[in-house]
Formats: sequence, C-alpha cells, structure tokens
Amino acid sequence: MGKREIKALKFLSVKGPNVKIHFRDMRDCGLETGDRLKIRGFLETFPQEKHPERTGYYMLTEAGLDAWQQQAAR
Repeated sequence: MGKREIKALKFLSVKGPNVKIHFRDMRDCGLETGDRLKIRGFLETFPQEKHPERTGYYMLTEAGLDAWQQQAAR
C-alpha cells in the first residue's frame, strides 16, 4: 500500500468500520486512492444524492480495519 492509502485507512479507522463519512470530511483520499482501496475491499463508496455519478460518502469495511491494524502493528 502507498502512503496515501495508509493515511486514509488511519483516518477512517478512528471513525470505525461501517460508518459513512461525507466526501468533504475525508482526508488523504482522492479518487485514485479511493479506487485502489475499494478494489482491495477496504473501502465502500456511496453516491451523492443530487449527483449519483459522483462519490458522496466513504465507508471503511471490516477488511479495511483489519488491514489498518496489521499496518499499525508494524
């Protein structure tokens, strides 16, 4: 994982898994970083209400929390 992916997982882990975070409140997670985390199954995204083609919310998965805990233990 890259440094931005690790930072994004760290930020989301503070909020906990299965908690939706508005895209404006998200730190260190742009579109590409979000896509990489989503492909790994560490992150879920949800569309905006008014613009369904855009990401509105991010949510850490249980797998993402596990990955962060393993990374933090190093």
